[in-house]
Amino acid sequence: MDSAPSLSPSTGSQLSVDEMKLLAKLEEQNRLLETDSKSLYPLNGVLQSPTSTKTFSFEDDIWDNVIKEWDDWCKRKVGQIKVLIRRGVPAHLRPAVWQLLCDAQNVAVQPKYSDLLKSSSPSETLILRDLTRILPQHQLFHKVATCQKPLFNVLKAYSILDREIGYCQGSVFIVGLLLTQMAEEEAFCIFVRLMKDFRMRDLYRSNMVELGCCLHQFDAMIKDQLPELHSHFQTQGFHTSMFSSSWFLNILLSSLPITAAIRIFDIFMCEGLEIVFRVGLALLQMKQTELIKLDVEGMMNCLQNLESWASDPDGIIEAAYQIKYNPSRMKQLRQEYASIKTKKLEERKELNGLSSENKHLKQRLALLEKRCSEKLESQLKKELEKTRLNTARSQIALKEMKANILQMEESSAVSNEDSVMYLQKELICCRLQEAEALTELKLLKHHIKDLEEKWQRQQVHCGGQQKVSSAQNDLQVELLSTRLKETLTQAALKESRHRLTKLQTENKIYSNQLRRIEAHIKSQQDHLQELTSQNQDLCSQLQQSRRQFSTVQYKRKEKQDKEAANLTIIAVLQKQITELQIQIQSLSKHTTSFSQPTPRPSTSTSLKHNDT
Repeated sequence: MDSAPSLSPSTGSQLSVDEMKLLAKLEEQNRLLETDSKSLYPLNGVLQSPTSTKTFSFEDDIWDNVIKEWDDWCKRKVGQIKVLIRRGVPAHLRPAVWQLLCDAQNVAVQPKYSDLLKSSSPSETLILRDLTRILPQHQLFHKVATCQKPLFNVLKAYSILDREIGYCQGSVFIVGLLLTQMAEEEAFCIFVRLMKDFRMRDLYRSNMVELGCCLHQFDAMIKDQLPELHSHFQTQGFHTSMFSSSWFLNILLSSLPITAAIRIFDIFMCEGLEIVFRVGLALLQMKQTELIKLDVEGMMNCLQNLESWASDPDGIIEAAYQIKYNPSRMKQLRQEYASIKTKKLEERKELNGLSSENKHLKQRLALLEKRCSEKLESQLKKELEKTRLNTARSQIALKEMKANILQMEESSAVSNEDSVMYLQKELICCRLQEAEALTELKLLKHHIKDLEEKWQRQQVHCGGQQKVSSAQNDLQVELLSTRLKETLTQAALKESRHRLTKLQTENKIYSNQLRRIEAHIKSQQDHLQELTSQNQDLCSQLQQSRRQFSTVQYKRKEKQDKEAANLTIIAVLQKQITELQIQIQSLSKHTTSFSQPTPRPSTSTSLKHNDT
């Protein structure tokens, strides 16, 4: 906690006796503050404890003196100013004190205010929407029913003046509080100072780095000073940013009752954001026992409704200055957050690289799939055309074979008809030869019959002529017998020749039939061999087609396996990207990226410098 320096003895000649007594009390108070930073008002006296019922008898006179001799007090009595502000600024002097703390009189943009209102702002619709939604609900604006137009003007003018920041919703409460104390031009000047010199502009940046740094510091303070509550937050998955972001963005104006909020805003104008850390931690410490018993929803309801248990401003401020606040530790936490943010930026760059690489891989995969599909399609088309061609050839060969079979059947029928005609001719010839042989045999039989008749007549004649010699008769008988035998022999010979001719004819017929059958069998064997060779060719073609089809299926399966592997890799990458994006989104809600804090206002800088 900042310590206030003791007053110089040389100032006694410039002050009255009562003021000297008061300043002596203040010096004693400052010494106690230096020895015990946990106690803000350990002794009763002119500056009572915030819980004391006694009043500060010379409060207005002291503040009048402070306002009149502001430069001197800022240079030599910084500690006294801090004690007075912590004790409370009189309501009728608050506008003047705020302007002095912010050095609002030297704001160069005050003459431009009316000119800024003449311009148009892209944030006008958003400002009107927030005013319509916030003004009727918050107690800050209940007392000033006509503040909507001035509030709109100040917010619009600043959004035009600082187009980089524009309009932020948290500024509604700060400007609204300023308008409850002063005119809109004066409120605009103080708001410009707050934005420029009190880190508010950094808090309102779109990357929200400064807010993230404050939340990181605040979370570390909770972990160091309230470990049980921090452990309960971690167990419930309750992040500090879920309730404390608005505390920093609007300096607790939207959360605390208006009396406590104004007192805290007085201290903020003098000491900066340190009071937000102190009050926030004090509020959690006061309600630690109750919060540990609640779940996430209960804790949110409890921390969003501070009006019910934060109605004592003096008690809150006293508890706030019992909180340990180590500037070196805060600086260390700022550096730690900067390193974390740098690491996260590197991770985000890596994630963006992975995302771009994933996108490139997807495009490449799509291109490869397209090429593979086109190649596979063309290959399948070729195989299909080849298969169709082979099928057509097989069908043509089958048709040719059927035609050949029909032709062979026709030729066989024709050859059968020729052979029948030939056999009929041969049969006719054989029958003619047989008729001739039968005619000759008949003639031969007739000749034999004649010889037998002659023989009988000769025997009759020989019986009638017994005179003929027996020798002659014997010769004649022998001659006739010989002729008869010769005739019988010729007849047998003729019959044998006829049989031989018949057998030769049959043999010739059978030989011709056998030759024709052998020729037909040979032609059938040749045709069968030709069909067998064609069948073997078709089988080989079919086997080749099957092998090609199996190769295509194997390639397609291999391609599908590769695609499945690629899809698995892509799914893993997408899962990692989704997890990182979830982490980034979760962190982006609670952390922001800000530049280094801008210099404090001149008055506040001199206060801290002199106080040190």
